[in-house]
Formats: sequence, C-alpha cells, structure tokens
Amino acid sequence: MAAVDSDVESLPRGGFRCCLCRVTTANRPSLEAHLGGRKHRHLVDLRAARKAQGLRSVFVSGFPRDVDSAQLSEYFQTFGPVASVVMDKDKGVFAIVEMGDMGAREAVLSQSQHSLGRHRLRVRPREQKEFQSPASKSPKGVALDSHQLAKALAEAPDVGAQMVKLVVLRELSEAERQLRSLVVALMQEVFTEFFPGCVVHPFGSSINSFDVHGCDLDLFLDLGDMEEAQPTPKAPESPSLDSALASPLDPQALACTPASPPDSQPPTSPQDSETLDFETPSSLLAPQTPDSALASETVASPQSLPPTSPLQEARGEGEVVKALELAEALKGEKPEGAAMLELVGSILRGCVPGVYRVQTVPSARRPVVKFCHRPSGLHGDVSLSNRLALHNSRFLSLCSELDGRVRPLVYTLRCWAQGRGLSGSGPLLNNYALTLLVIYFLQTRDPPVLPTVAQLTQKAGEGEQVEVDGWDCSFPKDASRLEPSSNMETLSSLLAQFFSCISNWDLRGSLLSLREGKALPVAGGLPSSVWEGLRLGPMNLQDPFDLSHNVAANVTSRVAGRLQNCCRAAANYCRSLQYQQRSSRGRDWGLLPLLQPSSPSSLLSATPIPLPSAPFPQLTVALVQVFKEALGCHVEQGTKRPRSEGHGAEESPLGGTNKRLKLDGQKSCEERKEEQQGCAGDQSEDGVEEMVVEVSQEESRGETGKGASPSLSKSWRCALWHRVWQGRRRARRRLQQQVREGGGGGASTGAEWLAMEARVTQELKGLKGERLGTEPLLAFVASASLADQTLTVTPLQDSQGLFPDLHHFLQVFLPQALRSLLQ
Repeated sequence: MAAVDSDVESLPRGGFRCCLCRVTTANRPSLEAHLGGRKHRHLVDLRAARKAQGLRSVFVSGFPRDVDSAQLSEYFQTFGPVASVVMDKDKGVFAIVEMGDMGAREAVLSQSQHSLGRHRLRVRPREQKEFQSPASKSPKGVALDSHQLAKALAEAPDVGAQMVKLVVLRELSEAERQLRSLVVALMQEVFTEFFPGCVVHPFGSSINSFDVHGCDLDLFLDLGDMEEAQPTPKAPESPSLDSALASPLDPQALACTPASPPDSQPPTSPQDSETLDFETPSSLLAPQTPDSALASETVASPQSLPPTSPLQEARGEGEVVKALELAEALKGEKPEGAAMLELVGSILRGCVPGVYRVQTVPSARRPVVKFCHRPSGLHGDVSLSNRLALHNSRFLSLCSELDGRVRPLVYTLRCWAQGRGLSGSGPLLNNYALTLLVIYFLQTRDPPVLPTVAQLTQKAGEGEQVEVDGWDCSFPKDASRLEPSSNMETLSSLLAQFFSCISNWDLRGSLLSLREGKALPVAGGLPSSVWEGLRLGPMNLQDPFDLSHNVAANVTSRVAGRLQNCCRAAANYCRSLQYQQRSSRGRDWGLLPLLQPSSPSSLLSATPIPLPSAPFPQLTVALVQVFKEALGCHVEQGTKRPRSEGHGAEESPLGGTNKRLKLDGQKSCEERKEEQQGCAGDQSEDGVEEMVVEVSQEESRGETGKGASPSLSKSWRCALWHRVWQGRRRARRRLQQQVREGGGGGASTGAEWLAMEARVTQELKGLKGERLGTEPLLAFVASASLADQTLTVTPLQDSQGLFPDLHHFLQVFLPQALRSLLQ
C-alpha cells in the first residue's frame, strides 16, 4: 500500500493523480478502478522488474573496443549466471552486465580487481535511476517538465530568443516527420488496392508548419471520380511497408535517421554514459513540451499500447471480408457518405497493419474515421470531404514562410493559451482558430507583417487559381515571389501588442476578417447573400476561404471574457521590467511567468460572473448590500482619499501599478496587522466581521476627480473569516420552514430576501463555531465592469485553497441575489 500511496497525489476538490501512469481521476472510486486496472498493474510490475534488474547489474568499463558482449559474458559467468550484457552502441567503451541473481552480483563486487586479457576492468554497482514510464518515451519526443522548460528558456539572452527556443523544443524532429511519411505511404498503398487512383493527403499540423510532438495525423482521402468503373479490390497480402510499420518500432533505429539536434553529443566518458537508459538512450531523445493541442497530445510509445489478442486478429480477418463485400456492393455506383465512411473504417480495421481503435464519426461537421496506429503510437483521422482543409494548411504554411516571426508567435501563444485553460475542445479555442487570430493580428499591424487573403488572391499566378466548394482558395504557392514586410518590430514587442489588442477588441460586435484584414461591424447585419450560414457568437473569427464559417463559433461568452481578462493581465505583465529584462538574480523572467500553468484559482479569477441588466450605479449599490448584509460583510463608508506618503503606488504581480486606498478613520491593512487586528477594521456590534471592502484607484478617480465621468469599473478588496457558502442551502431551507410554521410567508420583496439571507449567514456562523483569528481565511478583490456588465473575483490570500469553492458559489448566488434586490 505504501508503494501505491507514493504513486498517488491528491488534487483540489477531491481529485487524484497517479504519477506513475500520469492519469487524473475525479474521485476515489475512479482512482481505485484505475489502480486495479491492467495499465497500472502492468507499470507497477514493470517498475519492480526494472528495479530488480538494476540491483542485479554492474557497470563495466576499461575494456578495448574490439571486445564484444560474448567475451564479457564468458568472463562474468565465472562468478555465476549472466542474464544479459548491454553494450554502449555509440563508442563501445562501457557495458551493463546483468547477473542472474544477487549472489552472483555480490561475488563480482567482492573481488577487488578484474582483468580481461591484459586489460584491467573497472567494475562497480550500477547506479539506480528513477523509473520512467514507457508511456512518456517516444522517438525524438520526451515530455519536458516545468523545471527543464524554465532552465532551457532562462538561458536565452532575450524574450525573442526564448520564443525561438520554444519552437525548437516543440516542433517535430526529422525522425518524427519521416515516421509520419511512412504511415501515409502505408495508407496510400492499402487504399490504392481498393480505390485505384486515390491520393492520401496529409493536412493540419503535420504540414502547416505548426506541428508539435504527438500531434494527430490528419489525412484526406481524395477518391477522385468515384463514378468510374473500378476493378474488384483484393486484400493486400503483404504491403512493402509492412516490414517498417507492422511491428513496434525501435526508437534507437528511428533515431539513426539524420535528425539528431545540433547540440546532441555522444557520451564523453563512461561516467557520463551510465546516466543513460540502456533500453532507450536519452541522447537519442529530444525534449518535448506539452501542447493541448498541447497537454493531451503526448505520443504513446509502442510498449505502452495493449497487445493484439487472437480475438482482435480474428476480428481483423472479418473486417477484411466485410471491406471486400462492401467494396463489391458499391462497385459501379457512387456511394453515400455514411456507406463510404463505413467502408473506409472496415479497410482500416482489417487491411492496414497496426491500426486499432477505429471509429467512424459521421455526425461531425466534417465526417471522419478516427484510428490509432500501434507501431508508431500515432492517433489520426481520415476524412473524405475536407479538400478545403488542404488549402487552409497550405495557407498557414505560406504565412510562416513569409515572415520568420510567425512561428515563434504562434507556438508561444498556443502554449500560453493552454496554460490558461483557453485552448482545447468544447467551448474553448481550438489551435486552428488561435493560429488564425495571430495571423489576423499580424495583418493589422502598421505596417502589416502579413498581407491579407484578398491581396494574396490578386497575386496568384497561372495554375494557382483554385476554387473549392464555391470558395476562392487562390494564393501564391511560392513565398519568395512576394515582397517581405517592412515591419521591423521585435518578437517581444509583437507579443505584448497581441495581448493589448485582444483585451480591447470588440469580439462580439465585430467579425475579424482575414480576407479583408480588418474588423467588420456586425451590428447592422452582414451580407447574407454572400456569407449565408455564418453563425455569430461571443467571438467572431472568419475562415480565410470559407467565408460562411466562424471558426470561433463554439466559444462561449464566458471563455471569450476570460480570454480578454487573461490578455489584459498578460499585457500588464509585458509592461514590467520582469518581462523586458533578464533577471540578474536568477528569477523567472521573460516568457517563463507567462508559460507557467495557471492554478485553478487564477483560472477562475479570469472567469467573469455575468451581472443582471441594470443601471451600473444600482448594481454597485446592490453588490455592496449583498456583501455587507447577505454575506455578513462590513463596508466602511466615508470620503475616499489616497494613502499617506510612503504608501503610494505598488507594483502589481502582473506589472503596472495598483494604488490602494483607505477610508477616513480606517487604518490600512498593514497598519491593522501591526496592531494584530488583521484586516477586520473596527468591529461591528456583535464583534464579528466578515469582509472589509477597500475602494480601488479607478473608483476614487471616478468619484473624486473634478468633472470626472462615472468610473467604468469599481473594485473592492475583501477579507473573509467564515465559510458562509458551506451548507447555505440547507440552512436557508430550515429557516424558511420555521417561518412557514410561524405563519409567515416567503420573501416577496428585496428587503425581505436580504433579511432572510442575513439570518442564514448568522446561522452558519453559529453552526461553524469558527473562531475569528488575526488572519482571514480568504482575501480577494471583486471588480465590477460597466463595459461588459460582469464581476471578476481575484484571490489575494488563500492559504487553505478555498477560493475555487467561493467562486463557484458566487457564480450561482450573486446573479440570483442581485435580481432579488433589483426586482
């Protein structure tokens, strides 16, 4: 059980993570199911076997290069049985000798001197290394943890160099590209047997120059004119590529392709070499950073994949027969989409070596057949009607060729967005949309970094005029024919401008058009005759070719608001010296604070809480009432003025300044700390105070400035001593039942609702029995925005990890509370 406990770490809100398998579960029953599953038990057994191997092994050096493993085995057999001998494949200057048992190993180590011929051998125990799960190993792609990432980027001289380094760490190696080419060639050979003249085109990340380790392999099966007569297909007996792809690949053999990074050096000494894993030398592995396309796209190793069972092999034979029957039935006629998808799925299951987990998805916007390829560890999909995606991929590739700053910007912003929980599936931005957003931003610089799609269309030459599904996809294929941009801004400057622009753009009220290179207003409506079917939403980003497609239509208002909030915080940070200059004290600087994954609290703080429609002054008054009376807050009223000299502007964690204000007759938080009163201020009559609200600089300017217009936002600093959200619904029901039993009615007015919630809070204080301490349980800032009628809540102090619970409570409670007060 101790071993199991060491593999599991607890997560906030009851979740668990298995560090051995790198699997996250939502609760303990799911954790127990995982721990009893085949994958976890296999890795536990494998770790134990590797540890036993290490304990039985010795490290041997000092022998000449012409000595082979058989000679070493013969020598060490004099001490006992020898299980295996693994030689250094690069220089042949050391070996790992695994003895058959511990007694044989002890006999070897007990002898002070060892000689082979006239050469004295150096023999010592093998160094024990931490077990590495095979699932984290892949050809030229090993996950880079946060420490390795920080070390690699911190060595760069400036932010621009950090961004370029990030591309090197993320992009596919030459070996990985060759592996994908082999898989594509295998698919081509198999599908040609069934559809003569067909062409398998890779698209997406594999060819658009924004690839990352482990990205999916997207394929378009171009069947051409299916109405032509086709010969009866036959099952491919033994494709020529089977030898390369039908069995698990050897990462060492794969790495022998000319793909070693420039800084990769062979071991210089036996001591250096021993740190390598003799099963898969780490010198043959390049670092990888997680990408969600990024976090969930790690390449699985062949060893981590489940073995093929006899039942699966029998099913494969059945799929071959099924594919042949389907193909024969469809011979001479143009098949329907669903029937063709089923045929492609059957061919993948039964005829392509190493393919498993085949699933047809006919309901997708572009119907696909998903698959996994066991030998390479690749996941991918095959589509039949996605020719437009080919031109989209080539367009992205052209943009990266036109200017060398495009790739570093896109890679950096993808990593940043993933760490902030902004990119992924569902309501989040996908990588394609995020890349188009960067390209649109570069089109709008002055002077532009990239030309608009309309400008590229005009420069398309003969043979480059293309129309797909009625959309003009014409653009030059050769970037050298186009004039380079006269924009000379640095990468660090462009990154800071991107954050600033996104935080200020009207994402809902405009359509960002890459074809025109400008934002088109949507308030007066769009030309439906041209863009029929374009679905508008909280964020509108038009596809460069299919003008009826909003690539950000899936993004919800909450995600769009969080994107702008995160960009606003990042823009503030980019104005700080921490971003602009390398730290002389070894602190994180430049990209590092931007790329570090956000905690759940910081992700929630960027999630705005929608407020009901009402005049902004009434909303702010109602908010103060909710905090003060419903949740037990004490809000000091009075004239606002800046803090005394010496306590002026403070540098905020994200850059810029944040001037804190205090109320007349009220001491600052720091001054009250010195008197050991915490942030409680003056005690209320009952001696208990929930929160202290401190007015922000923006509110002060809006109320005290002469002739100033009303502030666009108001902020309060709050401190919380009691968990007033826990058990609140149960306490409310109990009090409402008491009121009904006493002959009273429900709360029909805002004042009655407020009185009931105040009673609920007092009830919770008595039930909790929590003692008021000098330090609050939780401190946070609540900021109401007039522009988008939302409230954001940002934690300042949260030693017990309570902020996520509070934020989830406020998301439901505050809108209902404000509606009750404003009715």
